[in-house]
Amino acid sequence: AESRMPVYTLFVVNKAGGLIYMKNFSEKARKVGSNESLYMASVFHGLFLNASSLSPIKSTDVRAPPMGIEKIMTDSFRLECLRTLTGIKFIITADPEADYLKKLLSAVYVLYTDYVLKDPFYVVEMPIRLQSFDQKVVSCVTEISAKEMKSPRR
Repeated sequence: AESRMPVYTLFVVNKAGGLIYMKNFSEKARKVGSNESLYMASVFHGLFLNASSLSPIKSTDVRAPPMGIEKIMTDSFRLECLRTLTGIKFIITADPEADYLKKLLSAVYVLYTDYVLKDPFYVVEMPIRLQSFDQKVVSCVTEISAKEMKSPRR
């Protein structure tokens, strides 16, 4: 069943560009070591900031987060990013036909606020090592993917 999972990988990146959580869901996910994962998160963070500074459309609301990369589509995968008001970025890679990732990222963000931020021992901006969050993320991704995506490409 894992090879048929349309969601490949979830990354959570802190506001400084550091990787604080990563989870692979599919055999299609590229296998990378921890150093490469940290590097990839940092590079995406830089690209996100560059994209937001290059944007010709500037928000008039000073409280609005900078608009950077929200979606990248390729023939082999799609990447979507949800940036929160606090600067945390939730990034997901998936099958190109998985068109429900925005909904999924919002659900993961709710889990982050419920299980990570409310944990009295969690230090904000640090790596997330909470079994309860990990289990809920797996359940959430599995359930939403099963409901929203009927037949991922092989």
